[in-house]
Amino acid sequence: MRYVAMDFETGNASPLSACSVGISVFEDHALVRNEVQLIRPPAEVGKFHWGNIRIHGIRERMVANSPAFDEVWRALRDDVCGGVLVCHNAMFDTAVLCACLNYYHLPLPDCAYVCTVKVSQRVWPELINHKLNTVSEALGIPLNHHEAGSDAQAAGFILQAALQKTGSGDVCELAERIGMRLGRISPAGKSPCSIAKEACGKTARANRN
Repeated sequence: MRYVAMDFETGNASPLSACSVGISVFEDHALVRNEVQLIRPPAEVGKFHWGNIRIHGIRERMVANSPAFDEVWRALRDDVCGGVLVCHNAMFDTAVLCACLNYYHLPLPDCAYVCTVKVSQRVWPELINHKLNTVSEALGIPLNHHEAGSDAQAAGFILQAALQKTGSGDVCELAERIGMRLGRISPAGKSPCSIAKEACGKTARANRN
């Protein structure tokens, strides 16, 4: 089994302001590669917002000489296409990915994706919340929060822990056990990762495994 965890940081509220991306590649339940890359957003998205800078510490001058997204994507495309993309709060990260691809007139990849917020809500419902730092702490996963490489790696380890907790051999089996529909990105568009309301009973049974 192979899956790729991804995390974006942005300079402001625009999804086109991606200024950092982290990627972690897992094969056969083991982390085989972890990378982080700064990105220079298009000038027209505007200045970085102080609130975003406070969260991730990345300033405009730090990305001034970094590659634009289209160049960064060339190095990531083969990892993402045809696989399973893993994100903590996938609604955000997949929106950034698709917006940046559309801006540069690049085709969307063909891949399934899974949101580890939704996974953790079903597998560990007892947690006070399902933010990345909360889930990571509960599972003993090291985290330098809001550093894209660390966030991506943590999302991948959360999925790995969920697979083990539920006795699932792969993401498709996990989705079936917890009543999840995997999201999908393709050249035709994007469909959401979602949890069926009737999954509550399945989740309780999975948590007893």
